[in-house]
Amino acid sequence: MREALDARRRSQMEAERRQATLAVTVLSAIAERQAAVAAADDAAATAVQALLGEGLELADIELLCGSTVGLKELQRLAKLPLRTPAEKAS
Repeated sequence: MREALDARRRSQMEAERRQATLAVTVLSAIAERQAAVAAADDAAATAVQALLGEGLELADIELLCGSTVGLKELQRLAKLPLRTPAEKAS
């Protein structure tokens, strides 16, 4: 009887360790995704704002990008504050 209880406890502990490891993997992957999205937004915002600086209108930029980027997304990117390299690293 005691051996069966010990085996069950060991099995539960192993399952908890596996689950904790998988949870860390989930959290790490989500953090990496968020960092990648932030980096992509920074790059796109920088480019959109540079195009605006060259005198283009958002509608012109929309035409340049084809149907890939809509006006609402371009408006969002145009309003994003540009982050310094130090801010991007944190």
